[in-house]
Amino acid sequence: MAIPPSQPLPTLLILAHKCDLIKTSSLSADTSALAVTRVQTILERELERRKLSQSGGMGVEALGDENNNEKSNMGGLDCRGPGGTFKFENWEGGEVVFLGTSVQSSRSDGKSVKGSIAPLMDWIEENM
Repeated sequence: MAIPPSQPLPTLLILAHKCDLIKTSSLSADTSALAVTRVQTILERELERRKLSQSGGMGVEALGDENNNEKSNMGGLDCRGPGGTFKFENWEGGEVVFLGTSVQSSRSDGKSVKGSIAPLMDWIEENM
């Protein structure tokens, strides 16, 4: 299903939740920023792999198919951008927002670590 040109592209929110559980080497490290960076990097790498597998001839989904002359349409996120590797900053499919959230959890030493879903609540208030 395609979005008509008269409609604005929707914003895609990708939430890195439970970012308080990430182990860092520094006590002052911002776990939310680290979680967002990790999620973004992993997604970009996987989308790049998808792009490469689609452009490399017969994909895995076509194995065993008697009609290999037709290209398979995987649908979903089109990540076949011009040149280079896939980056969300360069994607023309709409704005992509990454947020890191967490909730209160207990550490193994018995101390409680407070997290927050405030970034998500703020984003919802601003965009809905």
